[in-house]
Amino acid sequence: MDLLTRVRDVASVALVSNGTTRLEQDLARQGLDSLAHTVVNTARIGVAKPDPRVYSIAAERVGAAAERCLFIDDTEANVTAAREAGMAALHYRGLDELRMTLAPLLNE
Repeated sequence: MDLLTRVRDVASVALVSNGTTRLEQDLARQGLDSLAHTVVNTARIGVAKPDPRVYSIAAERVGAAAERCLFIDDTEANVTAAREAGMAALHYRGLDELRMTLAPLLNE
């Protein structure tokens, strides 16, 4: 939570989830609805990761070209699809690697 909050202070953050139509309510109920600037809920947009349109929509919602986006996911197929869509991407395997990847953004 701390890392995401710090990233949110210096960059636009989109939560991209192959969720249900209850995703936004579930986030709010758990007090997590303010952690991202926008939520791209695939249940609402009609296509799911790893469809390339998901990554385009996420980039559009944060107002950035795909080439300026970093996509992080724990599923390799989604990471590969993000790269094919022009994004930098990280296959999440643990917090230490994520912290190292984000350190330049956070001036650490």
